[in-house]
Amino acid sequence: MARILIAGCGHGGVVAAWKLAAAGHTVTVYEKAARAALGHEEQDSFDAAAMQYAGIEIPAQYWAENNRLTFIPLDADAPALTMPKVEPSRTLTVDRRALIAHLVALAEGAGVEFVFGCEITAPLVLGNRVAGFVTAQGAQIVGDLVIDACGVHSPLRSQLPDFMLIERDPGPWAVLHAYRAYFRRDTQTRQPATPYNVYLTDDGTVGLSWVVTGEENVDILVARFSEVDASDLLHVMHEFRVRNPHLTMQQVRGGRTADIPVRQPLAVLVADGYAAVGDSAFMTYALKGSGIAYSLIAGTILAESVLADASGFYTTETLWEYERRFFREVGFDACRVAVMKNLLPYIKAQEVSDLFQRGLLTSEELAAFSGIKMTKLLTLANDKLRMLGEFPAFRAKLRNLIVWLGRFAVLEPSFPNKYTPEDAAKWAERYNEFFDSIRYRPTEDAPPAAEEQ
Repeated sequence: MARILIAGCGHGGVVAAWKLAAAGHTVTVYEKAARAALGHEEQDSFDAAAMQYAGIEIPAQYWAENNRLTFIPLDADAPALTMPKVEPSRTLTVDRRALIAHLVALAEGAGVEFVFGCEITAPLVLGNRVAGFVTAQGAQIVGDLVIDACGVHSPLRSQLPDFMLIERDPGPWAVLHAYRAYFRRDTQTRQPATPYNVYLTDDGTVGLSWVVTGEENVDILVARFSEVDASDLLHVMHEFRVRNPHLTMQQVRGGRTADIPVRQPLAVLVADGYAAVGDSAFMTYALKGSGIAYSLIAGTILAESVLADASGFYTTETLWEYERRFFREVGFDACRVAVMKNLLPYIKAQEVSDLFQRGLLTSEELAAFSGIKMTKLLTLANDKLRMLGEFPAFRAKLRNLIVWLGRFAVLEPSFPNKYTPEDAAKWAERYNEFFDSIRYRPTEDAPPAAEEQ
């Protein structure tokens, strides 16, 4: 049996640790935080299918109604749009600290050892292989396989050698700095008409904000591509309280800022002796549980792929099954979300308000876009083009999205189902070049012209 090292206590890493230990491997998780500090002080929602996929029993209290987002436009005269109701509910709403504690308990029950308060500073690379990692105390920890669950700013991924083909940094406009806090709800004053409100800010380069009203507390999110500073928070909170008098100034919990990757997954997730999972591999879906679902699924696929390697060498070739299954099952859907995200910085909130006002964008159409089915997306986008004659600037932007999605549909079949160094390098080059070509550039007012791509 192998000695498997899990770097960080991310959801996907802990799920993989649990499954690998249950199969008899020696598994140790190294986490820089204390046990009591694991997880964020917040709640998130995601599809129940992810926990079922991972084989995790769902506690009854996790089940909740499907979230129905309401988009509040910049123009106060424009109508808000609420997503249509979907039945039956497949949504779980979980306390993040409770969820990670539950996963840790499952892993410990299977024999996983956890080492808390241990900061990892660098990978230990011997020849062509990741053989372990170095800690802040100078210790060199060696194992047969390293699973990177350190998060978006992983010190392992960011220091891997070029020949492993793994992007080291998220890149520009790929990370949201998200402030999250809960405030006491005043039940004696005017309440919002809808509970889950997403506010459109001045333009897409800013980020997003929400006000979610619960039974006792109000959940506040302020997410920005630039750093969230005190002056911005004061301004946003003032605007929130003007529009939401039920939002008090009594903070109940939270109040910290975390970085969330909002980009496509890594083109290459694996190397000899190494696999990235969760935020370390940029497996995040904003507004959908911040990557919890993807991480649970990916951690399960990774464990099953490791167990299928009878040789126990855990090379790029044998770990490629994890990469293949991840992309085929959920990764390409995540890529389509990332393609659409790349258009957002070019869209002005006033443009969206005008579309709401004229009835050219409906809640059912927003729901169709969030469904990320390629055929539906392209059909809907083409239908919209024919209706946007009086909005030429927005029409041009939507045309670019159609071209981008079409280009990605052509790229997708080039993914290599079997690993060879040549095929993996070619895939990584084409994949990264495509997303770089559509990446937001602050010096430009519009996305690259469709005919130039």
